[in-house]
Amino acid sequence: MRYFRAVCEAGGFAKAAGVLEASQSNLSAQVGALERELGAQLLRRVAHGVEPTPAGSVLLEAARAVEDHLQAAAREVEALATGRSGSARVGLIGTLVALVTKPFLERMTAEHPGVALTLTEGATTTLERDLAVGHLDVALINLPTSLRSVRTKALFVEELVAVLPADRTGRGELRLAELAERPWLLPGGENALRGVIEAACERAGFRPHVVYEYETIRLVEEAMHAVRGVTLLPAAGVVDRTPAGFAVRRVADAPSRVVGLGWFAERPLEPPAAAAMAILEEVVRRGVGQRRPGLRLL
Repeated sequence: MRYFRAVCEAGGFAKAAGVLEASQSNLSAQVGALERELGAQLLRRVAHGVEPTPAGSVLLEAARAVEDHLQAAAREVEALATGRSGSARVGLIGTLVALVTKPFLERMTAEHPGVALTLTEGATTTLERDLAVGHLDVALINLPTSLRSVRTKALFVEELVAVLPADRTGRGELRLAELAERPWLLPGGENALRGVIEAACERAGFRPHVVYEYETIRLVEEAMHAVRGVTLLPAAGVVDRTPAGFAVRRVADAPSRVVGLGWFAERPLEPPAAAAMAILEEVVRRGVGQRRPGLRLL
């Protein structure tokens, strides 16, 4: 089919042979075989060479369409293989949304404009499940993960700070034992951060009295005003967005959290998702790590 198209567009076998770097006899044999297969004459001789017959004209248009579609498909496949097109679904824990979203989107838009990007905010447990069932490709989550099917890569360790009503706070560092009688707000469910906080409180000699469980950082901000309680939150998530009427205090014996990337171990990442994960890691390491206190990159 390619030879037939070349002969038609060149107007003769000799010119087409030069373009294709093939022998003229081979071209003639290929076109002859095509005519026998279709049972129709496809070319006729004219004064300046050859031209397609009516049947040949129909086949020529079809050949052009097929080849154009094949070339377009090849370009799309190449773009997918190199991460220049396709889709990437990324999850973020709420405490890092404000810090990561803008630089991450700017990098993805500049470097992979053909990739359709979906961002999802949620708690680590929710993001883990979404990774496992294929609703997300990669996520920035608290570690360790509770699912064996989720592979992880730790990025940084961050200290937790106390957030409590400003009218009940003094100055300087606290110790966890000083917060033992306060009502507490903690993440709900099997949350890695909650486990870290409860373990630290037990080491300090008490079990926190939990009056409210939350799933995202945005819900904490609303509940703080109603409950007037205390919680421990990652420093990066509250330094720039402390709820009005509340104060942030460092805690001498506060635990730390580990944050990293998670993806489904049994499903290889497609190039667009792999590109998104690489950029997300760079944004965390270069941006968050350089300007945030109480944070140590791994």
